[in-house]
Amino acid sequence: MSGTTTYTDMYYFEETVAEATKEVGLRGVLGQTVIGFPAPDYKTAAETLAGTEKFFKTYANDSLIVPAVAPHAIYTVPDDILKASRALANRYKKPLVIHLSETKHENDEALAKRGKTPTGVLESLGVLTGSTVAAHGVWLDDADMKILKNRATGLAHCPSSNMKLASGVAKVGQILSLGIAMDWVPTE
Repeated sequence: MSGTTTYTDMYYFEETVAEATKEVGLRGVLGQTVIGFPAPDYKTAAETLAGTEKFFKTYANDSLIVPAVAPHAIYTVPDDILKASRALANRYKKPLVIHLSETKHENDEALAKRGKTPTGVLESLGVLTGSTVAAHGVWLDDADMKILKNRATGLAHCPSSNMKLASGVAKVGQILSLGIAMDWVPTE
């Protein structure tokens, strides 16, 4: 009734989300969240990656479900697991979903600790070398946007979440003018 035909999700227990999505007849790009500490569905990142691989196989040719791997963000996932997530996505030709430059704190911390923006960190690790959807993108600079454009990374615009967190406002006009794919996400 809302006109929604497809959505992207990133969280836990994505197998359950997939079944509910199929039950109502929606299409979903469903990202199994990988995080660097125990989560409700898997206790380690290695278990999560193994579970994600099983999820990929279960929904390999499904007409409604596109399984994805979803390392949460650079500040919650170790670099080796970010790389392993990308490798898994590429091996199965599936997307990777990740939070990116959501808050000023995230951006400032990456610059202070790594000398790079979050986008620069992902680029240096090779995480953007395949189908990728990045959520938020509030604190992107011109160099970040160039990387995202060159890597054909899509952005999910999450204005409700960004306002709730007082994260700021993404440069939507500039992002779109560069030809970076951007979808609006009403809630998170």
